[in-house]
Amino acid sequence: MADTNPGTSYNRPYKPFGFNVKVPEIGERTLNQMGKTLNGIVKSPVDPLFTFLEENEEVFNGDIDFEINKVFAQSFTIGSAMRMEDEKINGMPPSFDMHF
Repeated sequence: MADTNPGTSYNRPYKPFGFNVKVPEIGERTLNQMGKTLNGIVKSPVDPLFTFLEENEEVFNGDIDFEINKVFAQSFTIGSAMRMEDEKINGMPPSFDMHF
């Protein structure tokens, strides 16, 4: 057997990868696409956070307390009006003597 170099192959000539690949020139369109892609990569993790903060701004600036009080007052007023109408239509609620 003849001594062979471990890096050579006799099936085909050795051609390093990459010398025959042509790289296109980077034009304005490619730079714009790269900029948009990088911008999206940077902004995409924080976009949902800013959207959440924007949609729920009242919670974080203190207006939520006012909104809760307003809804509670509306609920109380509506419930009171419904109880008064129920008494007018159905009379006073019955009272049962549970002591025998």
